[in-house]
Amino acid sequence: MRYKFSATILAVAIRIGLATGLLAVFSEPSQAQPLVVRQGLPAPTFGTEYELWRSQGYRMTQVSGYEVGGLPYYSAIWEQRPGSTWVARHAMPAPMFQIELSVWRSQGYRLLSIDGYVSNGQVVYAAIWEQATGSEQVVRYGMPGPVYQTEFNMWVNQGYRLKWVEGFGMGPQAYYTAIWERVAGPAWKARHGLTVAEYQIESLQSMADGYRLAHLSAYNVGGVDYYAAIWEQAAGPAQVARIRETSEEFQHEVVDRSVQGYRLKRMSGYALANSAHYAGIWEAEADSLTGTYCEDQRCFDLRRFADHMEASLAGRVVKYGFEVRRGRSVIQRAGGPKRTAADPPASSFTAFDRFNPASVSKVVTAVATLQLLTKRGISLNAAVSPYLPPDWRIPANNRTITFREVLRHFSGLKDAVAGDYEYDDVRRVMETPIVMEDKAERDYQNVNYALLRVLAASLDGYSDWANNPGANTAARFISYVNKRIFSPIGIQDVEYRPEANGTFFYPFPAGSSHGTAYGDWSLKPGSAGSHLSAHELALFMAALFKGMLLSPTMLAELWDGSGLTEDGFGMLPDEHICRGKGGKFPGERNGGADLKSALFHCSNGVSGMLLINGTVAPGETIMDALNTAFSPAP
Repeated sequence: MRYKFSATILAVAIRIGLATGLLAVFSEPSQAQPLVVRQGLPAPTFGTEYELWRSQGYRMTQVSGYEVGGLPYYSAIWEQRPGSTWVARHAMPAPMFQIELSVWRSQGYRLLSIDGYVSNGQVVYAAIWEQATGSEQVVRYGMPGPVYQTEFNMWVNQGYRLKWVEGFGMGPQAYYTAIWERVAGPAWKARHGLTVAEYQIESLQSMADGYRLAHLSAYNVGGVDYYAAIWEQAAGPAQVARIRETSEEFQHEVVDRSVQGYRLKRMSGYALANSAHYAGIWEAEADSLTGTYCEDQRCFDLRRFADHMEASLAGRVVKYGFEVRRGRSVIQRAGGPKRTAADPPASSFTAFDRFNPASVSKVVTAVATLQLLTKRGISLNAAVSPYLPPDWRIPANNRTITFREVLRHFSGLKDAVAGDYEYDDVRRVMETPIVMEDKAERDYQNVNYALLRVLAASLDGYSDWANNPGANTAARFISYVNKRIFSPIGIQDVEYRPEANGTFFYPFPAGSSHGTAYGDWSLKPGSAGSHLSAHELALFMAALFKGMLLSPTMLAELWDGSGLTEDGFGMLPDEHICRGKGGKFPGERNGGADLKSALFHCSNGVSGMLLINGTVAPGETIMDALNTAFSPAP
């Protein structure tokens, strides 16, 4: 299953699995504050994380406790922002919580959040207090459903508003913990004990009536997930809510929403089918981008861009798939077969299906190299030879080759010497003297990025050059990009070889011809081979230019030619610049099956990925559609 998120309020997940934790530290736009989200933390790890982020000036704004497989886990949100003194406690049995509640209330603290959950067969509580004045509060906890309903009716009738409600299950019984405040505000409503279907209906009706989701709690009772929520009839920033997401899906959502310009406001962890699941609410930042803008008497529309690109491809190629995005606007389109009846199972291609994007993979390799150079404090102008295996016999001319020259294809190395870009092929190239004059001009050669794979493994600490270095350096490189590039932005388990029943490419028209996936690149990654979807690649590009993977200096280096170029791209009507990276597997070498791809970013905030199974040029297609997306300002 790939990540298929839409703008609806509900996402039903089918993958099972418990993550050991997610760390996402995002530097948001100017008004926003850095945010830390941690999920699936065992109790000891949660205590460590609590102390770590508190010591760095972060405030915990929410904590959610839940039990999975008989063990307690925690998820929490920290924000680095100013505020009054705060304190948090967790794993408190009811008597201890009552003492803490009384102590902190007597010292002028208000309860901000409270969560009840079961740990080792006992009901316990986690809570956060802040030293502040405010309206009168009423706190009730550990209430069975009927008792909660009675308390709810009583306090509402006395003019109190429900501000917080959390449910949890113990055996077949649901229990609730709640905070009411005597404060004025807009019209509101609350529901609890909602099934998935009931929550969906209530959410859609509430949105239609002008209500916003103010609070959401998900909980398990007797193996069934239920929901408690509060809605307020008020205006506010754009909002997205999700329920029933697995750990991996929620991690992906957290990253993707942050890239789009949303901030996670509420999260709720709970067990379902013996694995952790999550619900959350996101709200748009005040300065988040949208799919439209007007500048210099011209207006841009992302949807017009997508419509034109789709229209220009339909019927002209075997298949296409793309994702284009600008801030909160994300559009995916696809058409044609993922596999035909000649290569069952026959299925349609989507923007969430993985494939080998050819040389687009070089951007991943460039990012890995720039990350590692930053980590090691090595200059881009440093020679690469000291970081290569000591048994390689490198000629004098080749010892002048620098990291920047390899990244920008000014190394003088030649594909003609390389063969198939595996370890021994790369070694042969580096042991073949270059002609110094060949370094004067850019000469695009795949072997440069095959070499970077070996260099990346070395920079990451690999040194066992006597023990199968070909397979081991390739595996070390793949492990690095998964751990340091893909996993931090919510993309999991990227391989450099085709998936079972994965995407195939065909001659045009496909007919009865067998297709190809362009081979296994797991022993020669670097210049191509990273199997990713159009969605994942577009997210990678957007996250990259959100500043999540490279420092500003290294991001500028990538933009200026160490990974991206203007080849096939250029200037937009409003003078914004687009740069990117194309890839291709030519049909004449692959039984007539052409693959063309392009990953791009523009200085107006538009990013995207386009795949074409056909001979249409992706860069020209993108630029033509971008130019068409502009119209005169009204």
